[in-house]
Amino acid sequence: MQREAMKAVGSMVLTMLLTLGTAGAEAPAAGTPPDTIIVDTTIVTMAEAPATAQALAITAGKISAIGTTQQIQALAGPNTQVYKPPQGAAVLPGFIDPHSHMSGVGFYGDTAHWLDVSSTNLLFKPLPTDPACKNRDDPQTCFIPVRNQDDVVARLTKAVSAVDPGSATPYVLAFNYDPSRLGRGQGCSGLGFQCTTFENGQSRRQLDAISTTVPILVASESGHIAYANTPALKLLNVCDTPEASKDGCYKPTTNRVVETQLAVTGQLDEDLALYAIGYFQAKVLKANPGLGDTLLLNAAQLYAQHGFTLAQEGAAAPSQMLMYVAALGSPAKRAAFPVSVALIAYDAASTDFNKTINAAKEVREALKLEKNPLLHVAAVKTFADGSTQGYTAFMNQPYLQLFAPFNERRIFPNQPYLGLPDVKQPEIAARLKAAHAAGFPMLIHQNGDAAIAESVAALATSAPPPGTRDVVIHAPMITAAQLAALNPKQTAISFLMPNVYYYGLPECQQVLGPANSLNMYPIASAAKAGLTTTLHTDTPVTPPAPLFAIWVAATRTSQQPAWYPNGDSKTCPVTMSSPEGLGPQAISIRQGLQAYTVNAAWQYGLEKSHGTLEVGKTADIVLLSSNPLDLEKEPDRLRHVQIVGTYSQGRQFLNPAPARNWPE
Repeated sequence: MQREAMKAVGSMVLTMLLTLGTAGAEAPAAGTPPDTIIVDTTIVTMAEAPATAQALAITAGKISAIGTTQQIQALAGPNTQVYKPPQGAAVLPGFIDPHSHMSGVGFYGDTAHWLDVSSTNLLFKPLPTDPACKNRDDPQTCFIPVRNQDDVVARLTKAVSAVDPGSATPYVLAFNYDPSRLGRGQGCSGLGFQCTTFENGQSRRQLDAISTTVPILVASESGHIAYANTPALKLLNVCDTPEASKDGCYKPTTNRVVETQLAVTGQLDEDLALYAIGYFQAKVLKANPGLGDTLLLNAAQLYAQHGFTLAQEGAAAPSQMLMYVAALGSPAKRAAFPVSVALIAYDAASTDFNKTINAAKEVREALKLEKNPLLHVAAVKTFADGSTQGYTAFMNQPYLQLFAPFNERRIFPNQPYLGLPDVKQPEIAARLKAAHAAGFPMLIHQNGDAAIAESVAALATSAPPPGTRDVVIHAPMITAAQLAALNPKQTAISFLMPNVYYYGLPECQQVLGPANSLNMYPIASAAKAGLTTTLHTDTPVTPPAPLFAIWVAATRTSQQPAWYPNGDSKTCPVTMSSPEGLGPQAISIRQGLQAYTVNAAWQYGLEKSHGTLEVGKTADIVLLSSNPLDLEKEPDRLRHVQIVGTYSQGRQFLNPAPARNWPE
């Protein structure tokens, strides 16, 4: 049934878009006073010249002048809005999101339908010590990290007891569970996978112990794995499992035999995880008309409150693209939406990559007719593998420590286990060629060293369309030779730097070992190789906090949670850096800012319209409480830089109170 609905999405998108109107903005007449001027502040243009200014003017959504306050004030007319930022503030190009899944924070922020079982503050909730936290015992409204499996089970058990069987959504849906970050629990003196977790081949049994009547789905923080009890598996109807019906079951699209065997145990890997999360989210949206628009707006507001002016939906299924079209389907809706969105098309429900391309083409062409300035299809995507901390990254060498089910020959007969490749090199190359022929660049998700090698080799076989760039996404273990093999004129590389903070310690002491983790995400080496580098958060994997990501890139700090002790700080130091291999990878704050502005614009092929504050460019602007460039010698002070607000295509969105940029 789901696949039949997806077949109709392309024509539905086109029909819907053609009814939305085609009015576009007109260029201002010569001598027209600006709509807005920003004066008496520090303008950091991120351009070569001028590097700084005091003021700028905005006309029809574009920057129309830059100069001194006196020069810009002389341009103002009687209807020009004048904005003077707070004393000490800095005005920079709006932050451009190189890779994330914006809808995720909207969905997971829906506390009526999703339960927080995370150990990271994805949604910037107040801490229990913060006066803004009204109930210090409520993890739905305040940040109370789960510390061990016992905490997770307790939250799920409480949520099950509150389910109304007569409701339209009688489920327990939990988000951002991550066993690699769990500490010691009852009866276990180990850490992470050494203790009982849902990722041990027994998740169905463990979740059935909580309830055999209420469907339970637990989504991992990486999004590459989910865990389900028997009632949830019956609803999901995965082919060749005991619960499957003869007709209409869902067939895994990658690693079918292995994924089916894991599904029998309650563990849903790779495309099955995406399918399961999407299945239940669709049920929630269907039962609550209009909720999708609200959740996307909430997500957009959270992104804008942390400095983004262009966000990404980084693996947009056809149904998700349609949801964005609806959420931005009228001038009134667009007026309230504080970011523009780049859609990266990906249909996980089909092995036929042409379906991804055809959906992307149809939406792209329809959006051209509609002239919606806030939405565009930027690229298509493919996955080479899964997640390192989730043990689904495709490796050349074994993981540091292996646990059930990955060391079980009944599921993985070829031992030692080396991960799950989603798509191998020949198919990646074929997908690249097809995407390029259709006029799209491609984002390639790659985490394990084997997946990186195959992706880099595939990239050498085809060039993206002129003015666009293919993107290497994640690549934590990319080598110097592989960096040298990438074409710097047609490929950008984007690093998930917050993972150094959140996963540096577990990956060093349990998952990958120090050799593969201390210098992971080698952005300094990539820059030295002449590549254009960007930073990303991969939200909802980590919080959408660009200044936090820049701080991690500058300091290489790994979190040392009280509940997850470091067994050997000499082997796995707080500062993730080693003289071995590629060597230290810390970058400057300026390089970090470039990664989110100038370089991110180049990644999208938008360098002529975005990324710097220059006359003629789109007025996408972030207002900061102070200038981050003044903190090069004191990067820890970045946590005190607040987001005052943004301008999105000239539209002002001030935060009611300057937003905290730190997710703790």
